[in-house]
Amino acid sequence: MVNNSLTILRSVLFPKEEICNVEELYFRTENGSVTCCENGTYLDINGTAAFDTYFNTLAVVKYKRYCRLSELFLRLRVCGSFVLRIFGVVRDEKGFHEKKLLEKNLEYDVLSDDITELSSVLSEEYAHIYFTLTSDGGKLYSGEFLCGSEKTNGVNLAVVICTYKREKFVLHNHREICRYLEKSTVFHKNNIHFYIVDNGQTLSREEVENNNVTLIYNENTGGSGGFTRGYYEAVNSGRNFTHVLFMDDDIVLDCEMLLRVYALLRLRSPECSELSVGGTMLRLSDRVTQHEAGSFWDGKRLHSIGTDEDITKMENVFETAYYPDGNYNAWWFFCFPADWHKKHGYPLQFFVKLDDIEYSLRCAGQIAVINGIAVWHDDFDTKYAGFQEYYIKRNELIMTSVNKQKGYALFQVRKLIASVLKQTVFQRYFLADLIFRAYKDYLKGWKHFLGTDTAALNKELMAYCTPLLNDEVLMEKYGVYFDEEKYDRSRTEKSHLKKQFLSLNGIILPSCFYKKDKDGFYICDLAQPRITNFYKHKRMLHYDTAVNKGYVTEIKRRKLWKYLFMLFFKSIGFLIRYPFVRRGYKKHLKELADFEGYLRRNNN
Repeated sequence: MVNNSLTILRSVLFPKEEICNVEELYFRTENGSVTCCENGTYLDINGTAAFDTYFNTLAVVKYKRYCRLSELFLRLRVCGSFVLRIFGVVRDEKGFHEKKLLEKNLEYDVLSDDITELSSVLSEEYAHIYFTLTSDGGKLYSGEFLCGSEKTNGVNLAVVICTYKREKFVLHNHREICRYLEKSTVFHKNNIHFYIVDNGQTLSREEVENNNVTLIYNENTGGSGGFTRGYYEAVNSGRNFTHVLFMDDDIVLDCEMLLRVYALLRLRSPECSELSVGGTMLRLSDRVTQHEAGSFWDGKRLHSIGTDEDITKMENVFETAYYPDGNYNAWWFFCFPADWHKKHGYPLQFFVKLDDIEYSLRCAGQIAVINGIAVWHDDFDTKYAGFQEYYIKRNELIMTSVNKQKGYALFQVRKLIASVLKQTVFQRYFLADLIFRAYKDYLKGWKHFLGTDTAALNKELMAYCTPLLNDEVLMEKYGVYFDEEKYDRSRTEKSHLKKQFLSLNGIILPSCFYKKDKDGFYICDLAQPRITNFYKHKRMLHYDTAVNKGYVTEIKRRKLWKYLFMLFFKSIGFLIRYPFVRRGYKKHLKELADFEGYLRRNNN
């Protein structure tokens, strides 16, 4: 007999054209055919459908780590004749192995619910469990793993979305969320509410707001300011939220993720009362490559977990149960206890970059990252905004100052030198200047950071950078054009490491040794330039094929000697002042994390 108080741990997902139609993420076809109907409401099974997939296998070992489960059931809504088989996955020194746990026949002439108890697997050491269905024309309409627990937790979820002039993405996700909430039997206006923070103030209140959604107009204070503003409004709304979920505006979201997070938090054990939940990022470009399943920051570098794994492969899906724990999860999808602001303060006002890492390091204990809780996002490798070099360098220095990890002063100097020299080689002298400014502003101390007008600073940084020009302007102003063959050749151009090193990548060579080109310029990828692209090349077109724009640079040898001179003296100055400045940031973290004080200062 099934207890009516059981919690839906996760529903079985089908491919959806508007979200993802890669079948191997949802089911595998064996010995026949499986057809997903056009609107994704059922599967027509002729053969065997196996659900040992990224979105539908159940990582028992992970749920047992975070939840106190007493019962487990599989409920399938079917019509037709089936053979149901349940498998458990175990791992040993030879790899993963599957064991058949149960087999039974299902016979239903009309649409019916079939419930199978699986509670016995909770006492076994399985990494995953999954099921298969074999049929000659039966239909699977839905399925759920149901869980019972001795005690469940009340969960009241505030979802914060920060956006800036991305109306198309936001309104699409808004429609999907509203449709989902209308049909949901779990969510209602008392246990979930959405806050959309509009930094561009371009969304219509009439179009966005309803019983489940609040629109907040905000000055452009970046992702840091926008997410924090939504967090602040949520916890001061009187709705008694238990958790806050930060979510990017431009992700592709299956709203089932909301249910999976809700269920995990509802069933979490007392030992995991401070649990936060991170969403894996899958690459939007191919839908099947895992960009990151959590990360670990070691004080120097970020180490992504599960990067570049093809999650249509069964062994990669099974491996997700044994990923190491990270100490950070990005804000494309990250849920955390709503009382963090009381215990640790609010996120620092970094504008963009590293705010999510810093806040996780400061507040998070356990971060649950489980297969099947994921969103799709544009590849970061294809995006590049030069002015963000300032934020990356300044914010990393502040982050390493306020957290408990070492400061690594010599490493910070090496990073300064390497970053400036790299931008010099890339002929992006304006970015080298911004990196110097980032270190300079950091050394001004915590009071300077606290008094920074983030919106005004961002405008200044953007104005300092060389603007991107379209093809017509590039031709008219510089006589350059995008040549696809030349562009492709630059991406495979061979390196000459010894010669490049000895000649400082050709910068100290006389111009007569430079490569001759009939057009007088070469092309590099704006987002991913290669040092080789600049070896003995005088003039370069930095081009972004995503927007068909770029800018032109030319080698300036005097800049190299100027920067070498500056690096010598600024490195010494940094090493002398760094310990004192770092202590100041750490000592005054409470003031830096006081968002109410930030609002008061900006309203005066």
